[in-house]
Amino acid sequence: MIKNKKLIPAIILSALFGAACQAEDDSTREMVGGAAAAARPDHVVRRERGLDVIRTLTGKDNPEAFGEKFEANYGALGSFALDFVMGDIWSREQLSRRDRNLIVLTMLGALHQTNQLAYYVPGGLNHGLTPTEIREIMTHLAAYAGFPKALDAMAETNRILAELGHGPGPEGFAGSERFSDAERRARGAEVMGRLSGNDAPDPNVVLEAMAGKLGPLGAYGIDFAFGEVWARPQLSRRDRSLLVVSVLTVLGRGDELDIHVPAAIRHGVTRTELEELMLTAFAYAGAPLAVEGMHKVVEHVPAL
Repeated sequence: MIKNKKLIPAIILSALFGAACQAEDDSTREMVGGAAAAARPDHVVRRERGLDVIRTLTGKDNPEAFGEKFEANYGALGSFALDFVMGDIWSREQLSRRDRNLIVLTMLGALHQTNQLAYYVPGGLNHGLTPTEIREIMTHLAAYAGFPKALDAMAETNRILAELGHGPGPEGFAGSERFSDAERRARGAEVMGRLSGNDAPDPNVVLEAMAGKLGPLGAYGIDFAFGEVWARPQLSRRDRSLLVVSVLTVLGRGDELDIHVPAAIRHGVTRTELEELMLTAFAYAGAPLAVEGMHKVVEHVPAL
């Protein structure tokens, strides 16, 4: 307790002055720190973003060690993979890392780059995909990239998932549901309706229109690709549209993108997300194919 009351104002002033000085010092430090952060070279920030993607992709807390080893093994190519693929493209927030991982898994399977699945199957789990969804990506590939690529991708995917504790049960995996020809045709018609924007297409009328161009291929397209594969519940229609646009882009099938880019919009994919898909294709399939795909997005989806 202060006995001399005349000293109280001086003490208060001293305390206030000291607090003000401390606040000013703290503010100055924050400004200096912020300026220092803002002054960091772009390439440093890009590498930090890339290493953050490596962290979420691999699930490891020391992405710096991974980055150093990766760069030492691959030189300039490794630098570009870390800084451009991860730091520039993967770090963009216009597409979730879960969706970008789905797109990359699809592209790798369609391009038969199964050795790269060792990174992106675990990454898919870390980014929110389920083992069922990852396997379903490879199942859907069969209809758009062919059974050989799909089977090879599934074999490698199953091997990796089993190592991560997501293998099959003692009796293996369950097969597909069995449907009659009439059931397949009805399921295919429903998928076609949503995909085309026509809620109630008559598949027989569609087949008649396609017969002169595709022959029996038209019927199997409706019954198998739509009635069996697209109608499965293991992936949403939105995810399947992202998947199919990814396959068609990396295979250079612009004519089919004329159908599936508008269909993706009907299934809830946005123009921004399609643009991000094409940016991802730039890194995983090359600029020419990405440019052709982006042309289709611009052609079919007006900018807001």
